[in-house]
Amino acid sequence: MSRPRNTRDQIIPIPAIHGVHVPGAIEEQEAEGAAAMQRGDCEIIPAKGASDEELTALGFTLGPVDANDPLFRQATLPPGWKRAGTGHSMHTDIVDEHGRKRIGIFYKAAWYDRRADLSITTVYGYVADCLYRDTVPILDDSWATREAVLAALDSISKYEQERADEWSGHTGDRAREYEQEAREKLAKIEAIRAELAGGAS
Repeated sequence: MSRPRNTRDQIIPIPAIHGVHVPGAIEEQEAEGAAAMQRGDCEIIPAKGASDEELTALGFTLGPVDANDPLFRQATLPPGWKRAGTGHSMHTDIVDEHGRKRIGIFYKAAWYDRRADLSITTVYGYVADCLYRDTVPILDDSWATREAVLAALDSISKYEQERADEWSGHTGDRAREYEQEAREKLAKIEAIRAELAGGAS
């Protein structure tokens, strides 16, 4: 079993405090923590951020909180789910069998501010991420259902329409830019709606 090291006592001098400069050392400590969290044989998750009931409903098999490192607890991921890097030294995703982000893990391994938690991705959050990445949501029969995804698109569309309308009445330097961003998002939403409608049975 792999797991992040407990860096609590692995003190690296911070220049502002100690007047000592160790180039990149704290960043390396954080990157090492992320790499350990992302390994396929890692069997822990943060202990904070979601209830046992929420996690077991997703299919996690939960073990005890680590008495020696209570930031974490043992956990087995649902079948087909896996850990994925994000390119950021403090964030790890857990994705399902379709590659959809279902859990976001935050872990800061730096000894002076070591902390961790997780968050469960909502359908709204998944759909918003699809819009950001220019991808079409992958539907299923239990979580990202067609109805749930369309409801999320409706909610995001309402927000973006209000944003476009608001910025259209402004004359500031960046008003047109913000209005255009909102209208581009609305166009993406309509394209996804059309694609989902085309795939309806």
